[in-house]
Amino acid sequence: MKFSRRSFVAGAGMFAAAAPSISLGQSKRIFKVALVGCGGRGSGAIRDITKAAERMGHQVVLVGAADFFVDKAKHVCKSNGCDEKFAFGGPSGYKKVMESDAEIVLLATPPIFRALHAAACVKAGKHIFAEKPVATDPAGLRAFLKVVEDAKAAKLSILAGTVHRHNNRALRQIKPIQDGIIGEIRGGVVYRCHGGMNTSNYLRPRRADDTNAAYLANDWYMFHEMSGDHFTEQAIHEVDLANWFIGRYPKTAMGIGARHRRVTGNTYDCFSIDYNYGDDLHIHSIARQINGCSDRCCTSLVGEYGTIDVLGKIKRFDGKEIVYDEERIKGRDGNGLIMEHWDFLTGLISGDYVQEGEQVAMATATTLMGVLAAYTGQTVRMSDLLTNEKSVFYNMNNAFTAQDFESGKDVPLPKEGCAPVPGKA
Repeated sequence: MKFSRRSFVAGAGMFAAAAPSISLGQSKRIFKVALVGCGGRGSGAIRDITKAAERMGHQVVLVGAADFFVDKAKHVCKSNGCDEKFAFGGPSGYKKVMESDAEIVLLATPPIFRALHAAACVKAGKHIFAEKPVATDPAGLRAFLKVVEDAKAAKLSILAGTVHRHNNRALRQIKPIQDGIIGEIRGGVVYRCHGGMNTSNYLRPRRADDTNAAYLANDWYMFHEMSGDHFTEQAIHEVDLANWFIGRYPKTAMGIGARHRRVTGNTYDCFSIDYNYGDDLHIHSIARQINGCSDRCCTSLVGEYGTIDVLGKIKRFDGKEIVYDEERIKGRDGNGLIMEHWDFLTGLISGDYVQEGEQVAMATATTLMGVLAAYTGQTVRMSDLLTNEKSVFYNMNNAFTAQDFESGKDVPLPKEGCAPVPGKA
């Protein structure tokens, strides 16, 4: 697999009546969309793509939805004008969605399923919105990268959920940085510190009738097998900004982390990771999810001639005025969640498809490097995850896979109330 600097810049008959055909005139297009993963983020993605299409003078029609829990899929269908007969449940429900006449499939399930579901989309000829992250172990990461290559060959678009790449504040900053306004980047800090871990958005205790699979699918955020840990699931946004503005990926990661207060699952509460991007460039990333502590989420970089708070301001040490790229954001809405789908749909209309699969995969790889470094106490190289088959990290994969949820047998439940201890096998 070759990665380039260039990547930084920039059915079935029963579905036939689910949505009208494109017949409202040449200037108006109807995008038939399906959703896999009907939690808060999936429901939000439907709203965002619908608003984006409306602002463009087009229309989105939901033609199907799937979730491990069928009631969630039914709720999304009911809320978006789709007949509930097109709502599917269980671990294989996504396959029914692939039989629909949807042009676009939004993937917002727990991250362990992303590569499996994305591969199904490509096989079915669907354009993809892939919520971040896209894997929770090295095997899943490599599987998703294979999907990226297959999607390119099939001329299918992949929009990633790393929303800041479509944020106006970042878009007006990226060109001045690439043009050298602060010179070569020499260091920086990435923060993803916030509370909320004990709210219902994150913590979902096991219910009396839950199978292991149902419990994992519901409380997925608290199990690293399902989420990749919160560093991968959340800090990926700020880490992706660092990758983008630096213009390359880190070579190694070394870090620490700890579990202090979580009451379910097996994930950490905090991480501190040192990334080596080569040429003596080190970026420190700190992430914490503990209520009652200081919050900060940002990407701050220091260059030869100045600093940048990505999404904030660029400052020169000599006080020179910064000229931002206002032309790049001219006419764009300020809501990045809507604008990512605006760019997605614009590409589908023009044929200049959005291809963000590699960047979200590599942002996922960057965060997974950090997680495995903290878990083991070892230095982890990017090549250990992607190409070095002799590395212990190459096969440091989950005890179960996304496919195991479809096997007909219950999946094993990881031991709760504990977490990996660095320095131990």
